[in-house]
Amino acid sequence: MKKLDIIVKYADLNRFSLAYVLSILEHYAASRRTVRRIVLTRDVLREIECSDADLMIIMYSLMTPQIFEEDLVKELKEVDLARKKRDKSIILIAGGPHASGDPTGTLLKLGFDIAVLREGEITIPRLLDSILGYDDLSNVPNIVYRDGDRVVKTYDYVPPRIIGSAPFSRTFKIYAPIEIMRGCTHACKYCQTPRISMFKIRYREIDEVRRYCEHYAKSGIKIIRFLAPNGFAYGSDGRRPRPDKIEKLLRTCKQIGDIKLVLGAFPSEVRPDFVTREVMEVVVKYVHNRKIAIGAQSGSDRLLRYIGRGHDVACVYEAVDLCIEYGFQPCVDFIFGLPGETEEDVEKTVKVMIDLARRGCIIRGHTFMPLPGTPFENEPPGKVHPKYLEALREIERMRRLEGYWKEQEHIAEKIHRYLQENKCIT
Repeated sequence: MKKLDIIVKYADLNRFSLAYVLSILEHYAASRRTVRRIVLTRDVLREIECSDADLMIIMYSLMTPQIFEEDLVKELKEVDLARKKRDKSIILIAGGPHASGDPTGTLLKLGFDIAVLREGEITIPRLLDSILGYDDLSNVPNIVYRDGDRVVKTYDYVPPRIIGSAPFSRTFKIYAPIEIMRGCTHACKYCQTPRISMFKIRYREIDEVRRYCEHYAKSGIKIIRFLAPNGFAYGSDGRRPRPDKIEKLLRTCKQIGDIKLVLGAFPSEVRPDFVTREVMEVVVKYVHNRKIAIGAQSGSDRLLRYIGRGHDVACVYEAVDLCIEYGFQPCVDFIFGLPGETEEDVEKTVKVMIDLARRGCIIRGHTFMPLPGTPFENEPPGKVHPKYLEALREIERMRRLEGYWKEQEHIAEKIHRYLQENKCIT
């Protein structure tokens, strides 16, 4: 029997997504004796050099900003050299938002053999089976792979429900926020999430969420965060909130005992149109967090329509007022340099940001980044207008400012150059 090692690249930024991947791998290894060991490491090259496995599968989870990190770029080049020196087989697999958005570039520019496009619970076990010879690679859903000089894409498949992979790794003791929702029905042109999920939304069953909460509590984790693209959308059609469903979820989990639930703050920010009085009446009774993260993105109704947000500025004010009324501090996100942004849009957004800061809101600034796989992937990188900088200085003096817009402005330029260069090879 061949000796198989699965090596997973660890990065702090990917810690929580890796918890889900490791859970899938641990379950797979328990059912397949061919998997000798699963290794989680920061130093992939060292594991390659030390391993005596007949076959090594090396897995990375990638977000687009990570592909410009010097250490990662250097490591991938060294890994490629190392596997050319070895007689034993090494297969490189990439998943995560970048692999989903730019699978061809992930193969041809970054040097991976296979890119996983969507959720791993279905794809990863079948992919491993095909690598081990139990099935043909072309039968595995949601992947792109190299076949000689060809790049082959298999069929898309999004299961009708979230397949129950645990949000934690038993082996490596990584406990991620508990995913309660997957996907999005909205079509914001800068966002990868709805496209990865093919605009379908699914929810984790309450009994399953409760079991994970119980496990976390027994493991000594008392503050439990929920993961969702829209924290107040649980159980809904993705367009209108269902406060009854939210209450059932929160009430059921709180019955466990001495735990504190976090919903509506990182990593489950909310859309402003889902902040209703009925929802706030429920949330205020159960959640531990005293901040609510609201995605406004712009203070211009024209620009909100253009980018496909599906709400207006008045909706943002209504959401903020409700949060404050119920004793929460709103943290409101804005994106600078969005495609199509005019001088008038900037002025309107500046006015809204300063107004909200004076009301006590935290303003969290971002710079537009043209992410692969989105309608805006070929748009110019975002630039922070001087009027934004002036407003941000004023908001900072109020001690109401957060965000990484400076770093994102530089990353946006790198992403834009990368995607334009990519056109030449795809």
